[in-house]
Amino acid sequence: MTLFKQVALLVSLVFLLIVITITVSNFKRSGKFVEGQLQSTAQDMATTLGIAISNSTSMADVVAYETLFNAVFDSGYYTKIELVSPDGVLIHKKEQKLEIQGIPDWFIALAPLKSATGVTEVMQGWVQLGTLRLTLHPGYVYSNLYKNLEATLIWFVILFTFGMVILWLLLHKLLRPLHDVKLQADAIHNNQFIKQSVIPRTIELRSVVVAMNKMVEKVNIVFDDQKDTLSRYQKLLYEDNLTGLGNRKFFFMQLAQALSEETSFHGSMVVIKVNNLNHVHDNFGYKKSDEVIKVLAGLLKEDTKKHTYQQCARLADDEFAILIPAGDQSVIEHVKDIFESFKLKEEVDNVKNEVSLMAGVTHVNVGGHVGEIMANSDFALSQAAVTGSYAVSEKVSTSIVLPQGKMQWRSWLEHCISENKFYLVQQKVLNNNGSALHQEVFVRLKNDSGQIVPAGMFMPMANALDIGEHIDRVVFQLVKQLSETTQKIPIALNLTDSVFNHADALVEFHQLLKFFQQSSSVICVEASHAILEQYPVMCVEVAESVRESGNIFGIDNLNLALSLQSLQVLRPDYIKVNAKMLYDMTQGEVPAAYQALRTLTKAMDIQLIAVGVDSQDVFDHLKELGVDVMQGNLLCEPEEFS
Repeated sequence: MTLFKQVALLVSLVFLLIVITITVSNFKRSGKFVEGQLQSTAQDMATTLGIAISNSTSMADVVAYETLFNAVFDSGYYTKIELVSPDGVLIHKKEQKLEIQGIPDWFIALAPLKSATGVTEVMQGWVQLGTLRLTLHPGYVYSNLYKNLEATLIWFVILFTFGMVILWLLLHKLLRPLHDVKLQADAIHNNQFIKQSVIPRTIELRSVVVAMNKMVEKVNIVFDDQKDTLSRYQKLLYEDNLTGLGNRKFFFMQLAQALSEETSFHGSMVVIKVNNLNHVHDNFGYKKSDEVIKVLAGLLKEDTKKHTYQQCARLADDEFAILIPAGDQSVIEHVKDIFESFKLKEEVDNVKNEVSLMAGVTHVNVGGHVGEIMANSDFALSQAAVTGSYAVSEKVSTSIVLPQGKMQWRSWLEHCISENKFYLVQQKVLNNNGSALHQEVFVRLKNDSGQIVPAGMFMPMANALDIGEHIDRVVFQLVKQLSETTQKIPIALNLTDSVFNHADALVEFHQLLKFFQQSSSVICVEASHAILEQYPVMCVEVAESVRESGNIFGIDNLNLALSLQSLQVLRPDYIKVNAKMLYDMTQGEVPAAYQALRTLTKAMDIQLIAVGVDSQDVFDHLKELGVDVMQGNLLCEPEEFS
């Protein structure tokens, strides 16, 4: 029962008891007073009538008696009048049946009144003519008492209703701070730290609100401190001090992730080298050489901001690497545009004859190896060095037969959609005890040569051709079919861009949620951090829809270097973090960054999942740290559904 109901009930009971006590007390006093009045009136009337009879000329004058009795009896206030001789003989009598109309029986039983009878001796001179008895009719008294009680109850209802309205308004105003405190506590539970701006005047409530505001302030400080700690360690681990770009460790982690089976990346890696940087350093000083590096880094930063899934880093003093989700020819043109922009920079005018750029391009294919990609990149870079300044050389390494040109891609993808050639594979996310938390699904194709084509190879082109929405529809149907046969382990689905930028795809997604809401199975819906950064508002709406449908929402590939404020807004059930990143941040004696991450996830009831676990050392180390849920090829490689 709410506090308002308790207070209202208590006040109502007290008010009711007071009214009942006062009413009963007044009723009893009124009854006793009326009884006295009745007796006095009866006696007075009996005396008056007795005097009138004593003045009669004869005891046998019946007409005179009838006239006197009727004069009194016809008023209706009396039930019985009789005159009895001294020897007990009835001389004359007038009587009517006691009937009380308009008064309920329960009221007469509740307030019984004694009969009021007046008795007087009728004398004629010194001779006693008889005894006169006159009994009053109590009906008028009952009527007056009942009307008084009725009026009292009506006023009680009016005053009670008015009092309850005043009480409700008063308690609503007084207890509003408690309601705000409840909302504040719920917000803290949802990791939203809000403070009450209106401080109540009531001392007790004021102290509660002030205490809650102080707690919110302290929790918010701790939360911000943990985020700052985590961001600071990310910069120390993965950021180049001079340029602000990612360092070599960061790039190798991104490259390994791009090569993993569960990635949706397909494109190329570019390594850009600054020729003769040491010569500039020796002849113009370190400031000038650093300025040249900063100019190129600035161009790469601007270029990366324009392309959501592009990553760049500084590999060495004079080398930069870029991961570009684009085809070969597009990448080469892209690199040449960067070269032209570099030539136009005023900061390098006085060293144009001293420095130049060159680039090597190689394919990044899902399932490849980092060592192989780097070897191909070095070969392409050496070929560019032979060609000369501002040269771009390419090393083709893929063996998968793919369409050439957009028209061929469109025709092939539409053919695959119409012929239902898409299929799903799954990779289980496992606890340390080996049980599966959920199974993430990936879409695959087979070309005419029977080669498996991962989504990372065809989805970028499908999105560019505006076919991604149709492939999503196919995937949704496949997921519905799988849910009917694999209800024991939830299915995890990673959403693509088309769900967030196509209204029809969003409608299809909501229908998918409705399907799972009506079924006995559960779906885990994931959105990558890149999508989160690109569509923040839509991600919040999608997350709310997933939770309202009774399913699970998670963030895939969480970038700890970016703002973690989104965790408070999205409130995901789990986050997936690169296992190599967790491994790197816990190599020091005091892994403060990891502790900050664990504090944040535990405080917000978010499950931490390490993904990309591909070595036993990483697995053992993360297990020692307390990471109890992992995903990767070491634990379970992607496989078709049986």
